[in-house]
Amino acid sequence: MIEINGIVEKIIYRNEENGYTVAVFSSENESLTIVGNCIELKTSMEYELKGDFIHHKKYGEQFQIQEVSEILPQSEKGIIKYLSSGIIPFIGEKTAKKIVDSFKEETLKIIEENPERLLEIDGIGPQKFEKIKSALSENKDLREIMIFLNKYDLGTSLAMKIYKEYDAMAIDVIRENPYRLAEDIKGIGFKKADGIARSMGFKEDSQDRKRAALKYTLSMAALEGHSFLPKDVLIKRTKKLINSSDEDLESEIGKLSLDDRFFIEKTEDEVNCYYAPYLRAENYIAGKLNEIVNYKFDDSMEISDYLKGIEEKQNFKFAKNQSLAVEEAVKNGMLIITGGPGTGKTTTLKAIIEIFELMEKKVLLAAPTGRAAKRMKQATSRDASTIHKLLEIGFSNDESINYGYEEENLIECDVLIVDEVSMVDLMLMNTLLHSIKLGTRLILVGDKDQLPSVGAGNVLADLIESGKIKVVNLNEVFRQSEESMIIENAHLINSGKPPKITNNREFFLINESDENMSLNTISELVSKRLPNYYGIESKEIQVLSPMKKGVVGVANLNRTLQKTLNPKGSEILVGENILRLGDKVMQTKNNYNLEFRIESDFYVEDGKGVFNGDIGYIVEVDEEDRSVVVLYDDVKKVKYEYSDIDDLMLAYASTIHKSQGSEFPIVIIPLHYAPYILLTRNLIYTAITRAKQAVVLVGEYKYLDIMIKNNRVSKRYSNLCKKLVDFNV
Repeated sequence: MIEINGIVEKIIYRNEENGYTVAVFSSENESLTIVGNCIELKTSMEYELKGDFIHHKKYGEQFQIQEVSEILPQSEKGIIKYLSSGIIPFIGEKTAKKIVDSFKEETLKIIEENPERLLEIDGIGPQKFEKIKSALSENKDLREIMIFLNKYDLGTSLAMKIYKEYDAMAIDVIRENPYRLAEDIKGIGFKKADGIARSMGFKEDSQDRKRAALKYTLSMAALEGHSFLPKDVLIKRTKKLINSSDEDLESEIGKLSLDDRFFIEKTEDEVNCYYAPYLRAENYIAGKLNEIVNYKFDDSMEISDYLKGIEEKQNFKFAKNQSLAVEEAVKNGMLIITGGPGTGKTTTLKAIIEIFELMEKKVLLAAPTGRAAKRMKQATSRDASTIHKLLEIGFSNDESINYGYEEENLIECDVLIVDEVSMVDLMLMNTLLHSIKLGTRLILVGDKDQLPSVGAGNVLADLIESGKIKVVNLNEVFRQSEESMIIENAHLINSGKPPKITNNREFFLINESDENMSLNTISELVSKRLPNYYGIESKEIQVLSPMKKGVVGVANLNRTLQKTLNPKGSEILVGENILRLGDKVMQTKNNYNLEFRIESDFYVEDGKGVFNGDIGYIVEVDEEDRSVVVLYDDVKKVKYEYSDIDDLMLAYASTIHKSQGSEFPIVIIPLHYAPYILLTRNLIYTAITRAKQAVVLVGEYKYLDIMIKNNRVSKRYSNLCKKLVDFNV
């Protein structure tokens, strides 16, 4: 093994998941290419590398890294560069200079052995010192973990996740049972955990291995939307991971049932394997809906005269099913209203709200996301909130719901109307129903043809399919602005027919077979062509892609659009990505503890909670502290400390799934090759119905045709429908 010392000149490539790095390294005044899985390297930093020279067919001689050691700088200039490199959050170049001016060459020794002396530095007060001290401690633990994990090809990003999950105990936890990584760490699958375990000496037929494979298979099923897996399906899927007999796996399934997180439900004709919360949720939802639907109300009223009054006042006539929806809302304890774009859902909702207000009933409005709630508020001219805020749910750090149901915390209302119900998964519906008093009318509104929830379950479809809950389908399309091409084409696509592409001001197709050319076209459309054509700002345009990876996947689209729309400004590096002043960003997970301040012309409000899918703009960047401030909805400011910034991603482009519940003036959709499972009718239908003013398709028509013809709706294992029927609702 050869040892070389030198300085990293440039990082050419780095995979944050496994740490694989390609960089230019200067050693003894010669530049060479270094490659391999290693800890995160910093440019301009000095390292000792151990490894061997190899010859690559295409790229020639390279140095294959086996081990990396950091060489701490000795000069004052080198120490300043080291401290301000991002190695310690909250120390930027200005602070680094002050520290080195005070402590000279002794700086690193003092920081390591006597960090309290940093309080001597002008600008480092007690509060900032505590942050730096905490970061130093975390840095030390993290570097030990990274060195330990490096031999297993786990990079910086995963090392950070592992550290956040297990803290300083990470190495001990992994040594005891590396299979926990697949269970606890997003981004580590069974195969990666299994590779670590096998290299640590765990046997192929170990009980831990078989049990971990079963758990992982069941957890992957939940991510696909399944509430459970039949035992035979669980065994079949698990055997794709490990070479084990049906008998051995069946035996382990039996032992899994001793774990209170799992449950085996046996019926006359099948055995189903659940994560226990999903089983409890199915059972509770079926029982609670039985009570709601069968509740007898004695306050119904004749509404025909009321509806006629609205028609005369607003000079229009309700469609048959709109009138029916209003009547059924008053008559029943529960109602589902479905309908596509332009079918009058908003008009119907407003009529329902008004008649309940005439009856002096308290009506509350809610939706699954902040964006959907905002749309609901604008459409009805009434307050609307997210379901989570309405319920004031407590959450743990992993976003699992804290089920603390108390009688005094039940929702105080007579009528609860929930919009965008196709997005509501099994666990959220369970929580919602736990919080509703018997005697509360429940009205669910949604488009049954949109994408199902990201989380487990198929709630809206199951409720409708059961046939036990009153459903009114709004099926008459009203022309908006005389002729809305977006609405017309959405309904054509939903019925399996090709859209009318006339390239008028509402619906365009730009044919482009090359993905890179499509990428360039999208960049031009967002930055120049569409803003000039419509007289709007680029921020009113949203790119929606079916996929995350690839040339026209979300990640690459965001990098490209950032360079085009926001190339310069104060910035910080987060993993492989840059967050810059002025960037459009999205919150990627619910964070109920993040503080915000709303400042408007009329009031100031402080509160907590930022939600998955919220889109805003970075209005402040502190390069010293590595923190940013994001402005949501033009009034809501949220400060992200360095520890929370991982929850942000660029949002010039997003997946179609992430766009559910939102509307944008203009939507651009790339049409290129993607896995067949993503090229579905309900995906393109959902994307098109996000647009209010125009839709621009960029790519090949054949992929649009494939999506329209592919009406394959992935089967989700759910017993909610069956349980609703069995309850004789």
